[in-house]
Amino acid sequence: MEYFDQILEGLKYALPAAVTGYVTYYFLNRFFIHEEKKQILLAKRELKQYSIPVRMQAYERLAVFLERISPLQLIKNVPVKNLSKDEYLNALIFQIEGEFEHNLSQQIYISSKAWEMIKTGKNAIIFFIRNIAENDEIKSAKELQKTILLKSADNELPTDFALEYIRNEVAEIL
Repeated sequence: MEYFDQILEGLKYALPAAVTGYVTYYFLNRFFIHEEKKQILLAKRELKQYSIPVRMQAYERLAVFLERISPLQLIKNVPVKNLSKDEYLNALIFQIEGEFEHNLSQQIYISSKAWEMIKTGKNAIIFFIRNIAENDEIKSAKELQKTILLKSADNELPTDFALEYIRNEVAEIL
């Protein structure tokens, strides 16, 4: 019995110590998890503070890109000179593709959906111009230029849709 009493006496001290140890471990563990989450949240907040200006600059550059490939701006930036209709068509497309390539790196700062809208707008403008150029009644670069201007004035352009999408996305970020 004396042995049993010694075990009971040991349990009187060990059991409260074990419970106290477990409770301490539990609360410290929760505290450290909470602190880790807080640190992650603060780091994300700080990162966001620095990344928003970069993202806004990307959206600004892409908005300028969309404006520059709109038919009115495009025709201002690509003079007819002494070009044939086909040469002028190629010059317009070359200008669009050059502007696009200049802004390729901006895709890493914007959403995938916004980038898809940009690419769709660019491709639709190229299709729009090519479609006009296929008209056999248009014989010269000057006639092509005039027809592009007239048709773009009558229609809502694909770049307008992409630009509106960018505006909405920026409004959500801000």
